[in-house]
Amino acid sequence: MHAYALAFVSTFATLGLPWLGTETSSDWRISPEEIHITVGEDRRLQVLDDLSRELHGAIWSIDDPRLAEIHEDGDRAVLSAKAPGAARVSASWHGEIRFLEIDIAPAQPPQPQGTKRWSTHAIGRDLGDIPAVPTPDGINLLMLEQTADDATWLRGIEEDGIQAWSWQLPEKTHDVELICGDWLGGALLGANRRDSYTLYTVGKDGKLRWQHTFAGRRKSQAYNLQHLVHVLTQSADGLSAHITAIDSATGEVRFDLPIPASHEQVRHVQRNTARILCVNNSSEADTRVMLSRLFVNIDGFAYLAFTENQWTLSSDGCRPGSTVATQDVSFGRDEAIILWQIHPDGTYRPTVIEQTKRVRPLSDPISVASPTGGLIPDGLGGVLVSVRLTHDDLVHGVHGPLDEFVYRLDEDGNVAYKLPLPRSDGPLEDEMVLGENDRGFATRGAILVAFDVRNGKELWRWNASTSGIKVFAALANGGCLVQTPAALVEVDGPDESHEVLHGQAIVDWLGNIYRKGE
Repeated sequence: MHAYALAFVSTFATLGLPWLGTETSSDWRISPEEIHITVGEDRRLQVLDDLSRELHGAIWSIDDPRLAEIHEDGDRAVLSAKAPGAARVSASWHGEIRFLEIDIAPAQPPQPQGTKRWSTHAIGRDLGDIPAVPTPDGINLLMLEQTADDATWLRGIEEDGIQAWSWQLPEKTHDVELICGDWLGGALLGANRRDSYTLYTVGKDGKLRWQHTFAGRRKSQAYNLQHLVHVLTQSADGLSAHITAIDSATGEVRFDLPIPASHEQVRHVQRNTARILCVNNSSEADTRVMLSRLFVNIDGFAYLAFTENQWTLSSDGCRPGSTVATQDVSFGRDEAIILWQIHPDGTYRPTVIEQTKRVRPLSDPISVASPTGGLIPDGLGGVLVSVRLTHDDLVHGVHGPLDEFVYRLDEDGNVAYKLPLPRSDGPLEDEMVLGENDRGFATRGAILVAFDVRNGKELWRWNASTSGIKVFAALANGGCLVQTPAALVEVDGPDESHEVLHGQAIVDWLGNIYRKGE
């Protein structure tokens, strides 16, 4: 199976130091919670306040020494299970006591699969939980939460549910996201504003490693194995974009590549309400750049697809002040979808995916191709890119049906095929994933399409009967997981020995519920 790497208050919290202001805590508890262990197992415990800051100096005890023993290990406790039963642990801190019931199961038979080992206490609304990239002495889980006053906390959780550290975002903004983990065991966070955003990287030790603020909006990002994170930013008006490569370990900017702009030149014509007038002057303006998402392949190169369009409207020789008929306005189009293969030193190899060069009257309908966002490796040294073809009548402002495709470019940049996908309305979900045996999956509207990555042949379809589905992950059985508006669905691939038109769906294979610590 193809596998690809996908794929941060107070001064003390910001620096990742132990919390010292314990006298200000309004509430506290023993953590982790809802613990289930077996005889012979040891489990660490700690005390956290209502913002999940670790408190120190608690005195620990247990109600029944026959069931378990407890001893202090620094500012934490270690419970050693001796016999089956329900042990009650207490922690005394500054004259107050908290209790925790711990279920101890026999060592044999083993606890059944799905038994909850531990859980954490929520301090606010959950902004996201992701597994940390495994590193020596690193954490297991990264959790981002926000309190009612827009204070944002990132927590690093170890395998046994112990909170290794908590870190507070040094700004208050409602729109914060836990973007991804980095290859050093830390996390990348984004604080978004109307026309700018700031990226924060917090290390596996809970300390801020670096931060950078960008004008515009973050479109996507991708890491390579050399710890270089590529960040794609587009201006708020969509007219410009650039790729910034940052050393994830140091925060050093390695390069910043502007994406070529698209332009529209207007010569001797001007639209005035419903008429087009002949004028003496000419003008030129930038137009919106359409972008795919970024990804980094196992070869270390980053890839991005974008439009580079040069449009010219003109009516040479017309009389200034007169009305110009649309068939007398020349519309020159030089349009291209470009793929960049970006090298770690900031150089790149451009490839033309699709190109149109023609001059027609403005009255003629047009078709324009652009990437929609989906861009992944094909597992064969090339890429798969989602492309949309729009059909418009510019004069009357009529938008025709949209044609959707998956293009495959081989390792030399040649277009191997253009796989047509079902037409769809509503929000676009253009994710693609790779499965075993060179199988690809793509979704449009309510339909999942499985196809042969090598030749672009459609293998089968599955109709969810409800729009807005997106493919989630490929499975070893030849099927995949699909997220629908109602549930996560496993779609089984058909028997390879038969020609089957549709896959078989097993609804709620994983269910729609994620529980921390299970």
